[in-house]
Amino acid sequence: MAAVKRRQTIVRKPKQSRSKATVAAILEAAAQILAKEGWDGFNTNVVAQRAGVSIGSLYEYFPNKQALVDAIADDHLSKGEALMSAASTSLVPTAEPAVIVRVLVNGIVELHKDDPQLHRVLSSEVPISSIIRGRVDELRDTVIKGIADALKHHIGQNRIAAQLLFDVADAAVHRWVIEDDGALAEPERLAEQLQDMMCAYLKATKERT
Repeated sequence: MAAVKRRQTIVRKPKQSRSKATVAAILEAAAQILAKEGWDGFNTNVVAQRAGVSIGSLYEYFPNKQALVDAIADDHLSKGEALMSAASTSLVPTAEPAVIVRVLVNGIVELHKDDPQLHRVLSSEVPISSIIRGRVDELRDTVIKGIADALKHHIGQNRIAAQLLFDVADAAVHRWVIEDDGALAEPERLAEQLQDMMCAYLKATKERT
């Protein structure tokens, strides 16, 4: 899968070790507060206090709480890109449908398992900027293209199948892991069920063509 171009979301990029440590502390504190308090309880003064920095230091890198949220979302998306990039090495031309499905589902499950409470706030409460929304769309398109390329060796309508597989997996995992707190099934069990369903779909699609 092709790499998704990253965009800078902070005011000034830290260059020295001390500056990088300050930004890391600010973002860690911001993510903790956002996950616990939600958007309404999230403000820069509280973040600065939790991070152990002055409000002036925080504003050197983040002019407002929207910039902070965008940076948190940027980090979350970067993890998703890294997961999918690593998983894509399995999507060789000879990969079987079951392998393709497993790569997709496990990647989405792993991404959603990473701090589900923060994920819930980011997806339902926070006003994400157009830049971050653009990155979300790019990541989705990149994953779908990678799956479609792998599927073209097995079925005819590979692009439609790839988009359907991604959207179903993303929606189901988000609903069960993020919104329902995994109450219905453990993520690993959900992954197994999704893989069985998707493999059956691909088999039926191949038989019709």
